[in-house]
Amino acid sequence: MKNIILTILALLVARHCAVYAQETKELNELVVIAGKKNHKKLLGTGMKISGGATSFTPDKTGYEVGSIIKTKHPFEIEEIMFGVLSNSIEGAILGVEIYSIENGFTKRLSQPLLYKIPNGEKLNIRIVPDSRIILEPGEYFVAIRFVDCSENSVRGYSESQQNYKERERMLLPLYIKNSYIRKGSSAELEKSKVNIGLKVKGIEYR
Repeated sequence: MKNIILTILALLVARHCAVYAQETKELNELVVIAGKKNHKKLLGTGMKISGGATSFTPDKTGYEVGSIIKTKHPFEIEEIMFGVLSNSIEGAILGVEIYSIENGFTKRLSQPLLYKIPNGEKLNIRIVPDSRIILEPGEYFVAIRFVDCSENSVRGYSESQQNYKERERMLLPLYIKNSYIRKGSSAELEKSKVNIGLKVKGIEYR
């Protein structure tokens, strides 16, 4: 009888340890930042140009448009916002990329924050990261990247007989504020006096 009781106790202990180990494995990494929290806008749009617009076309996949920001304190990104005036590109996907640029371009995200743009008219896009994105003090390039679109769109755009007005394109609003354009992952930044209205909000820790 004593052996049976000891066996049952051993099984219960083993089961408890297995459950505990499973629960522990599923816990996300805990990041603790000391200091006061201050909700603020890290990146703003500037002055909107009435009627102004720029465009992505199917031959511009890989292009990035964004701004350089500097953080003096740890900053946690809560939301990223931008607008699209219209889109006729089939299967268009935009993504938010963040690079540390103090020692060359280093990606801060394991993969871009993706958003599939539907065909249609004006769209206000708000992206909330699934996991915490904390930028340490430093200099960063935050950009909208034209990630991909359908092969039909690329093929159709390249056809010489196609009228420009009929070409598929995505229109984005223009604002008066410096920004940068990069024509691919190995290209240099090109400065521009206008931007597409990218906004970044979050929490600054002091």
